[in-house]
Amino acid sequence: MGQGHSQRSWWPRFGAFVAGVVLAGGLAPMYTANAAEGTFTFAGGGYGHSVGMSQFGAYGMALEGFSWTDILSHYFTGASPGPVDAALAARPLWVNLQVERPSVSLTVRATGSAPTVPVVFTSAAGTVAVVAGETVTISRSGDTCTVTAPAGSFSGPCAIDAQWDGWSGSPTTAFVIAGCSQMNWNLASGSQQQPCTYARGTLHLRPDNNTATIAGSIEIAMEDYILGISEMPYFWGDSGGQAALEAQAVAARSYAYARLLTRGTPESRPWCWCQLYDTPVDQNYVGWGHGTQHWIDAVRSTAGQVMFHPGATRNGVQVPIDTFYSSSTFGWTENSEDSFTATLPYTKAVDDHWSGLAAVRNGNFRWTRTFTASQLTAALPGMASVTGATITRCSASGAALEITFTGSGGPRTFHTRELRGTLGLRSQQVYAINGVTGCSSGAVSTSSTTTTTTTVTETTTTTVTETTTTTTTPAPTTTTTVAETTTTTAAEATTTTLAPEITTTTVAEATTTTIAPAPTTTTTIVPTTTTTVPVADTTTTTVPPVTTTTVPVAGAACPLISLPIDALIGAGRSLRAGTSGPAVSQLQALLSALGHYDGPVDGVFGRLTTAAVRSFQDARGLFTDGVVGSRTRSELMVLRSAAENGRILASDGRLLRRGTAGDQVRALQQLLNLLGFNPGPIDGAFGSRTDRAVAAFQRASSLHPDGIVGTESRAALAAALGLGSIVDCR
Repeated sequence: MGQGHSQRSWWPRFGAFVAGVVLAGGLAPMYTANAAEGTFTFAGGGYGHSVGMSQFGAYGMALEGFSWTDILSHYFTGASPGPVDAALAARPLWVNLQVERPSVSLTVRATGSAPTVPVVFTSAAGTVAVVAGETVTISRSGDTCTVTAPAGSFSGPCAIDAQWDGWSGSPTTAFVIAGCSQMNWNLASGSQQQPCTYARGTLHLRPDNNTATIAGSIEIAMEDYILGISEMPYFWGDSGGQAALEAQAVAARSYAYARLLTRGTPESRPWCWCQLYDTPVDQNYVGWGHGTQHWIDAVRSTAGQVMFHPGATRNGVQVPIDTFYSSSTFGWTENSEDSFTATLPYTKAVDDHWSGLAAVRNGNFRWTRTFTASQLTAALPGMASVTGATITRCSASGAALEITFTGSGGPRTFHTRELRGTLGLRSQQVYAINGVTGCSSGAVSTSSTTTTTTTVTETTTTTVTETTTTTTTPAPTTTTTVAETTTTTAAEATTTTLAPEITTTTVAEATTTTIAPAPTTTTTIVPTTTTTVPVADTTTTTVPPVTTTTVPVAGAACPLISLPIDALIGAGRSLRAGTSGPAVSQLQALLSALGHYDGPVDGVFGRLTTAAVRSFQDARGLFTDGVVGSRTRSELMVLRSAAENGRILASDGRLLRRGTAGDQVRALQQLLNLLGFNPGPIDGAFGSRTDRAVAAFQRASSLHPDGIVGTESRAALAAALGLGSIVDCR
């Protein structure tokens, strides 16, 4: 959970990341091995980022009689359930539906048989009502937006709101976004595409901050939002998995509240005008028309329930935690710092053997991916050839944490988090290469350096370019939707459809046709090929351990602040593979300073730049498409601003406390505001509001909340912003 905007596909966590999606997407050309070329088979397990709740594991626990509280308390170490604060529960949520659209067309329709109400579009320039069956178009030219409907039109500022009976318990009216379709896989008749339909809340259309386009977001109540979450097969409720659905509802709710608290107002995020995305970057919100009674019951039976941890507080009060989740693991979850970057006390490696129970029919509990040496060379930045692969570090789960590749350009070490995206692996949990294991499951410290080298010397047969093998399901899956995930903060891959909320034939709690238990060919959520594709016979030679060499991070002297960014800011178009010019040069320099790019600053957006952009997007919880659009550009600018203020804050070691003033205090206020802790006016004066904001940040960071900013608080600010090195910049 947490990476992959507007991808429109059913399982963000389960997503079918079909073999070769990343490679075929431009990171590496397709090759067929020749008789003299080696192959490398990576054996792994699980699907997704492997942090927090395992969805297949939750299903397995439910089948064994565990409750939703048991499930969540197991996967989130030291956390406990409880009701959300009433004041927080009353706050609406802004969820992004559309980004960077030059125009948007919406058709009004009924949700059922009840009489409808008009959808009224309003801005400072006028008002127009659109009734069921009519279509309205909102387009942007420069700073002007035009609303065109059968009843009239108006032009003016690009701040337009649309209202109907979306805040009633049973809305009669919905709108459909033109050109958008979603897969509904919970129909008794089987999966089918249907239009993207939304009936709850208020629609806001706002100007994108970097391009002449429009962003569209729904403002919605939390419980209505959870009804529209589609992250777990509703049909699991038919086969003993209702507790898993309840755990999913609580996890989705807790995560959403945590994001609401940390992301500030929609106005502070003008690249999306949102606090959450409707995609696997956050959670798969699908609107109206897909729900079943099992999911409705799960949401309503757990209404208002979230997860808390003593280490997650604001102003001395515990707040909902980031309840990350993914499809499954290889038998153990990962520490958050190993899969993401932040260390969270409640996301620690725990047992997840339930992901491999035969009863859950998880087609990704074990998998393999085979690459030729040429494919690896083309995919791995900096490698001119690949002759060996070494597991050089293990995670607490017992999976590989780092893999070192030898050959021309090496040795180079890559984190398995990075390899997951670069090589298109279903998870980062690799446990063997060409049959050689290097970690002890569930018991290896992240500081361990077990080294097992597999060097491919010779093959005697031609092999297919890639092999995807699943060994634990009795039958192959037949689902064809493509998706990936990563929750928040984590990054994920592409999704092509979303899935809405309540059955379209009724208004709120529709009684739906009971869905028969899925056959074995469809219960496994991620499409996989369970028939093993023969690969080349390979002579594997174990060689002495190699010295692990981590790829140098460019920009260690922290040049982030002095880098020019005028061309990058002024680029009105998206930057992607094939583009060139000063904006690309500035992008490369910025990514290099942030430690994501290790290539020439030549102004050419090629393979290395694409990989660097993906790496940055993954680290920042953005959709990992390798394209620098409005959101990625804005996130780069935010980090540069944070680095500049961080340098000022770290310019000397004096304590900042109530009564001090100056540029360091102003920089502190900027950073606190960026993190969602309101310090009051950004005036450089450390007053009572700044004092309260500092104390609130310290509590949230498990520091003594004395309101004094010293070495520990400076380091915590840098870590929270993902810029740990700024405390050493001068």
